[in-house]
Amino acid sequence: MGKVNLKMRVLIGLLVLMSWGSYAQVAPVNNQAYFNPYLYNPAWVGQSGYTQLFAGFNKQWAGVTGSPTIATLSFEKPLESGLSLGGQLVNQTEGPINRLRAQVTGGYKIAVGLEGFIHFGMSLGMAYDNFNVAQLDDPNDPLATELAQSQIQFDGGVGLGYEFRGLKVGVSIPNFLAPRPFVSTNDANQLSYSPWDYMIGTLSLTIDQGMEWIFEPTLMYHYYKDFDGQIEGGLKATFREKFWGGALYNQNLGLTAFLGLNISDLFSFGYLYSFSSPTAGVPNDSHELVLRFRFGKSIKD
Repeated sequence: MGKVNLKMRVLIGLLVLMSWGSYAQVAPVNNQAYFNPYLYNPAWVGQSGYTQLFAGFNKQWAGVTGSPTIATLSFEKPLESGLSLGGQLVNQTEGPINRLRAQVTGGYKIAVGLEGFIHFGMSLGMAYDNFNVAQLDDPNDPLATELAQSQIQFDGGVGLGYEFRGLKVGVSIPNFLAPRPFVSTNDANQLSYSPWDYMIGTLSLTIDQGMEWIFEPTLMYHYYKDFDGQIEGGLKATFREKFWGGALYNQNLGLTAFLGLNISDLFSFGYLYSFSSPTAGVPNDSHELVLRFRFGKSIKD
């Protein structure tokens, strides 16, 4: 990737400012969470009943130098006792900024009545941030020199979920402690963070129409203490348990369409495309791939 010019500096500056309000997310725009809710809420680790591995790759704002690139890898293993174990790696690059987050997760579900369950989950891990001034057009700039640093900090999150038949309701605090963004020393002293500053609420419903169709509408709300909340939602339709597709809508970034195929009971893949939105203010054409690998049968069988 070439050096970051002045225009890109402005974009990176905006990303840094936004990251203070939204860094708590596993990824700023990661539509994989609609297919793998464990990414946003540790309470859903293992909720499918399958031991499975998810891999995702997202390139945002295609054609913009230094635009965000997100790679995600997660693993979940449910146990007969109601306990579930998991882990995830998320690598995010935005221009000269690179973040690598690694977490392990423990979850537990409790039966409520005959068909209801309450899910609890907690993730613990570390976050590594690096600012590469070589990506700037003037790496000797005093501000760039001050930002040239790397840091490792504690990271973690907690979540709660309720499941009844096809209904799922969840709320999560994705980060106990968010690493500070790369800012000057003077500005850093004026910033503060609390885990309660950012939370995610989700509501989803699985509507099974027999052997032909399954519909899954999902609604998601992101709460930010010092910013306007963000609403997004989607609808996934599966035909004969093999072909699936649908659309997602984010009030700030617009429309995303997706298609996927279950090659077998053990492997599936999907492709997502986000269209440009005039209201977004920046080009946001994005391409995203999602892969899912399952191992063995569901413990629910």
